[in-house]
Amino acid sequence: MICLSFFSGCKNSKTISENQSKKEIQTTPKILFLNYSIEKTSNVKRSIQFINKKIVEGKLKPNRLDSLENGIKGDLIFTELDKKSKVLNQILIKNPLIRTVEYLDDSKQFQTKIIKSDKTQFSVRLQLKSDTKYITISNFAKNDPLIKTQIN
Repeated sequence: MICLSFFSGCKNSKTISENQSKKEIQTTPKILFLNYSIEKTSNVKRSIQFINKKIVEGKLKPNRLDSLENGIKGDLIFTELDKKSKVLNQILIKNPLIRTVEYLDDSKQFQTKIIKSDKTQFSVRLQLKSDTKYITISNFAKNDPLIKTQIN
């Protein structure tokens, strides 16, 4: 009887420690890196192709993100969705086909130049929520999804 209670006591503590380690694994913060290419297909339309994703352990530092109110035509809306397509988070992505570059001119003065391209690659980095199942990228003006990426 003493041996039986000893073995059952060991078994319960092992189960408890396994459950605790599973919770720790599930609550470990993760960062999601997504890479896409975007191409201008006509004067109004664009196509986006998924390149790859990487999920790593870690936590992002809080930073200022552009709010959706500051969006203009050409910008993109990045949306996190759960398995029932409920919106978890939305981020504004400034138009990746337009870049602003600063440089020094011949008189050593800073100048700004806007570079427009028809094709480029862009990355999105975010703190991954445990409920996130899909990522969509949409046009800001029309909010019509250009691409939907499944996460796990």
